[in-house]
Amino acid sequence: MVLALKIIILVLAYFFGAIPFGFIIGKVKGVDIRDHGSKNIGSTNVGRVLGKKYAVLAYLLDATKGGLFVFLFRFGIIPATYMVISPLLYGLLAVIGHTCSVFLKFKGGKAVATSSGVILGFCPWLLPVLILFFFIIVALTRYVSLGSLLSAIFTLISALILYIIGYDPVFGYPINYYFPIFCVLIVLIIFYRHYENIVRLKNKKENKVTFLFHKNK
Repeated sequence: MVLALKIIILVLAYFFGAIPFGFIIGKVKGVDIRDHGSKNIGSTNVGRVLGKKYAVLAYLLDATKGGLFVFLFRFGIIPATYMVISPLLYGLLAVIGHTCSVFLKFKGGKAVATSSGVILGFCPWLLPVLILFFFIIVALTRYVSLGSLLSAIFTLISALILYIIGYDPVFGYPINYYFPIFCVLIVLIIFYRHYENIVRLKNKKENKVTFLFHKNK
């Protein structure tokens, strides 16, 4: 019974992560988000096409699916008896679900919002720090992709520091080597999904974001 529940929760983590909230929001508004802007289902493209409030909604939903099972295991709401390896495994499965969604023929988004949810579920106080860092980079450069990539690196550095410390200084929970290991895997996914953005940044052809700085959207 325990083994069956372990497998079910693992599968649920992937399928919940695979729900394409950005795509669904677009459909509700009568738009296939994949046909507009960058053609990505993530919150940035949702904001570019539909406006800021829909970007926030898409971000919150994508972050929730990344952090839900991580949070439930991390803080003991689901007993550790039903956990495999680490709470972070469920976040990784959600990220994989988001980027390779069974509902979109195994295509998906770029994993930034979902990954931020993983951090929120595992180390809640760290996410506001990362968001502040992200917005500083975006405000200075107007490149969401650059903000995302640098924030991913900053997350990995933070995970390594917290592993060296050995515990969460706010909540007191132990932090072992799984945190930096899973962060490495997630960061690799983010960089892989941003390959075209990296090329455009290198060639100075990346699109700058504007909707974040428009009060009327």
